[in-house]
Amino acid sequence: MPWVFAAEKVLGAVSVAALCFCVLYIGIAVAGTLAGLVPPDEDLLVAEAMVIIAFLPQWLLVRRRRHVAVDALARLAPRSVQRGLDVLASLCGVAAYGVLGWAAWIAFDRAWLSGSLYIGELELMAWPGRLLVFLGLAGGLAACLLDLVRRLTGGEETE
Repeated sequence: MPWVFAAEKVLGAVSVAALCFCVLYIGIAVAGTLAGLVPPDEDLLVAEAMVIIAFLPQWLLVRRRRHVAVDALARLAPRSVQRGLDVLASLCGVAAYGVLGWAAWIAFDRAWLSGSLYIGELELMAWPGRLLVFLGLAGGLAACLLDLVRRLTGGEETE
C-alpha cells in the first residue's frame, strides 16, 4: 500500500514542521522581548502546534512501535503467553484510543457548534486544534485495530 507510506511521510513532515514552528516562534518571542517586540499569542500558537506534535502522529507511533511499552517481564514468559499478552496490549490500546477519541470528538463537536474562540489578539477558532486531536487519536485507534487483527490472525508485522 504505497499510499499508506506516503501518508506516513506527510504525517512525519507535518509534525516536524510544527516542531520547527515552535522552536522558531519561541526564539522570536524571546529575542523580541529584548527588542520590545512580542509576537501575538505566543502561548496559544505554540500550544496549538504542540497539539500537532503530540496527537497527529499517533498512527506512526503505534505502527512503528514508538509508543511506551514495558515488556521486561513479558520477555521472560513462554512464547504462547507472550502472544496472549500482545493481544491484551492491543485490546488495551484499542480501548484507550477509543475512549480518548470519543472524548476528543465531543470536545470538537462542542467547539464547532458553539463557534468558540481563543481569547487573544488573533482570536483563533478552537475547533481546528480539537479536530486534530480527534484525527490523531482516530489514527492511533486504527493502527491498534490493525495490530489487533494482525495478532489474532497471525499475520506478519509490517514497517
